[in-house]
Amino acid sequence: MTTDATMLLRLWDESWDAGIWIPSWSSATADLSPEQAAWKPAPQRHSIWQVVHHICIWREYSLTKIDGRPGPAPADVEARNFEESPVSPTAQAWNDTRARLKRTHDDLRALIAASSASPHERLHYHLPHDAYHLGQIMQSRAMQGMKFIY
Repeated sequence: MTTDATMLLRLWDESWDAGIWIPSWSSATADLSPEQAAWKPAPQRHSIWQVVHHICIWREYSLTKIDGRPGPAPADVEARNFEESPVSPTAQAWNDTRARLKRTHDDLRALIAASSASPHERLHYHLPHDAYHLGQIMQSRAMQGMKFIY
Protein backbone atom coordinates (compact mmCIF):
# COMPACT_ATOMS: atom_id res chain seq x y z
CA MET A 1 0.00 0.00 0.00
CA THR A 2 1.33 3.43 -0.88
CA THR A 3 1.85 6.18 1.68
CA ASP A 4 -1.11 7.97 0.12
CA ALA A 5 -3.37 4.96 0.67
CA THR A 6 -2.01 4.36 4.17
CA MET A 7 -2.76 7.93 5.23
CA LEU A 8 -6.20 7.94 3.63
CA LEU A 9 -7.04 4.65 5.37
CA ARG A 10 -5.84 6.00 8.72
CA LEU A 11 -7.91 9.17 8.39
CA TRP A 12 -10.91 7.18 7.18
CA ASP A 13 -10.70 4.86 10.20
CA GLU A 14 -10.28 7.76 12.61
CA SER A 15 -13.26 9.57 11.14
CA TRP A 16 -15.46 6.67 12.25
CA ASP A 17 -14.37 6.08 15.81
CA ALA A 18 -11.48 8.22 17.01
CA GLY A 19 -12.18 11.62 15.52
CA ILE A 20 -9.73 13.50 13.32
CA TRP A 21 -9.67 16.71 15.35
CA ILE A 22 -13.45 16.64 15.00
CA PRO A 23 -16.08 14.33 16.49
CA SER A 24 -16.34 10.90 14.90
CA TRP A 25 -19.30 9.60 12.91
CA SER A 26 -20.01 6.93 15.50
CA SER A 27 -20.17 9.43 18.38
CA ALA A 28 -22.07 12.10 16.42
CA THR A 29 -24.93 9.71 15.60
CA ALA A 30 -24.88 7.19 18.49
CA ASP A 31 -26.89 8.97 21.15
CA LEU A 32 -29.54 10.58 18.96
CA SER A 33 -33.19 9.69 19.34
CA PRO A 34 -35.17 9.29 16.13
CA GLU A 35 -36.90 12.60 16.90
CA GLN A 36 -33.58 14.40 17.34
CA ALA A 37 -32.28 12.90 14.09
CA ALA A 38 -35.44 14.00 12.24
CA TRP A 39 -35.51 17.55 13.72
CA LYS A 40 -35.06 20.45 11.28
CA PRO A 41 -33.97 23.93 12.34
CA ALA A 42 -36.32 25.36 9.70
CA PRO A 43 -38.63 23.78 7.10
CA GLN A 44 -36.21 24.35 4.20
CA ARG A 45 -33.19 23.00 6.12
CA HIS A 46 -32.02 19.41 6.36
CA SER A 47 -32.30 17.16 9.38
CA ILE A 48 -29.45 15.02 10.65
CA TRP A 49 -31.31 12.05 9.20
CA GLN A 50 -31.38 13.66 5.76
CA VAL A 51 -27.67 14.50 5.96
CA VAL A 52 -26.89 10.87 6.78
CA HIS A 53 -28.98 9.77 3.78
CA HIS A 54 -26.99 12.21 1.65
CA ILE A 55 -23.66 10.79 2.85
CA CYS A 56 -24.83 7.24 2.20
CA ILE A 57 -26.18 7.85 -1.31
CA TRP A 58 -22.92 9.46 -2.46
CA ARG A 59 -20.80 6.73 -0.89
CA GLU A 60 -22.98 4.12 -2.62
CA TYR A 61 -22.71 6.06 -5.87
CA SER A 62 -18.92 6.10 -5.65
CA LEU A 63 -18.78 2.38 -4.89
CA THR A 64 -20.79 1.58 -8.01
CA LYS A 65 -18.73 3.92 -10.20
CA ILE A 66 -15.40 2.55 -8.97
CA ASP A 67 -16.65 -1.02 -9.48
CA GLY A 68 -17.56 -0.09 -13.05
CA ARG A 69 -21.28 -0.54 -12.51
CA PRO A 70 -23.66 2.04 -14.00
CA GLY A 71 -24.83 3.30 -10.61
CA PRO A 72 -28.24 4.68 -9.79
CA ALA A 73 -30.14 6.71 -12.34
CA PRO A 74 -29.84 10.50 -11.90
CA ALA A 75 -33.53 10.67 -10.94
CA ASP A 76 -32.96 8.08 -8.19
CA VAL A 77 -29.94 9.98 -6.87
CA GLU A 78 -31.95 13.21 -6.84
CA ALA A 79 -34.90 11.57 -5.09
CA ARG A 80 -32.75 9.89 -2.45
CA ASN A 81 -30.06 12.55 -2.03
CA PHE A 82 -31.54 14.28 1.02
CA GLU A 83 -34.32 11.76 1.49
CA GLU A 84 -36.78 12.69 4.22
CA SER A 85 -36.88 10.79 7.47
CA PRO A 86 -40.04 8.77 8.09
CA VAL A 87 -43.15 10.76 8.99
CA SER A 88 -43.27 8.85 12.27
CA PRO A 89 -39.60 8.24 13.03
CA THR A 90 -38.89 5.03 14.91
CA ALA A 91 -35.83 3.72 16.70
CA GLN A 92 -35.67 0.82 14.24
CA ALA A 93 -35.72 3.12 11.20
CA TRP A 94 -33.00 5.33 12.71
CA ASN A 95 -30.92 2.27 13.63
CA ASP A 96 -31.31 0.99 10.06
CA THR A 97 -30.08 4.35 8.72
CA ARG A 98 -27.11 4.29 11.10
CA ALA A 99 -26.34 0.71 9.99
CA ARG A 100 -26.38 1.89 6.37
CA LEU A 101 -23.93 4.66 7.29
CA LYS A 102 -21.62 2.12 8.93
CA ARG A 103 -21.95 -0.30 6.01
CA THR A 104 -21.03 2.36 3.46
CA HIS A 105 -18.14 3.44 5.67
CA ASP A 106 -16.86 -0.14 5.88
CA ASP A 107 -17.33 -0.72 2.14
CA LEU A 108 -15.27 2.35 1.25
CA ARG A 109 -12.68 1.36 3.86
CA ALA A 110 -12.32 -2.05 2.21
CA LEU A 111 -11.83 -0.38 -1.16
CA ILE A 112 -9.14 1.93 0.21
CA ALA A 113 -7.40 -0.98 1.98
CA ALA A 114 -7.47 -3.09 -1.19
CA SER A 115 -5.73 -0.41 -3.23
CA SER A 116 -2.31 -1.72 -4.13
CA ALA A 117 -1.43 1.56 -5.78
CA SER A 118 -2.97 4.94 -5.04
CA PRO A 119 -6.64 4.71 -4.13
CA HIS A 120 -9.13 5.77 -6.76
CA GLU A 121 -9.13 9.57 -6.96
CA ARG A 122 -12.83 9.71 -6.12
CA LEU A 123 -12.12 8.28 -2.65
CA HIS A 124 -10.02 11.30 -1.70
CA TYR A 125 -13.06 13.55 -1.95
CA HIS A 126 -15.23 11.63 0.49
CA LEU A 127 -13.25 12.59 3.57
CA PRO A 128 -13.62 16.40 3.21
CA HIS A 129 -17.17 16.07 1.89
CA ASP A 130 -18.18 13.90 4.83
CA ALA A 131 -16.36 16.16 7.32
CA TYR A 132 -18.32 19.16 6.03
CA HIS A 133 -21.60 17.35 6.63
CA LEU A 134 -20.43 16.07 10.01
CA GLY A 135 -20.04 19.73 10.95
CA GLN A 136 -23.67 20.29 9.96
CA ILE A 137 -24.70 17.41 12.20
CA MET A 138 -22.77 18.89 15.10
CA GLN A 139 -24.39 22.29 14.51
CA SER A 140 -27.82 20.67 14.47
CA ARG A 141 -27.01 18.88 17.73
CA ALA A 142 -25.95 22.20 19.28
CA MET A 143 -29.14 23.91 18.10
CA GLN A 144 -31.11 21.18 19.89
CA GLY A 145 -29.22 21.85 23.10
CA MET A 146 -27.34 18.59 23.08
CA LYS A 147 -24.00 18.37 24.84
CA PHE A 148 -20.84 18.78 22.81
CA ILE A 149 -19.03 15.55 22.04
CA TYR A 150 -15.52 15.06 20.82
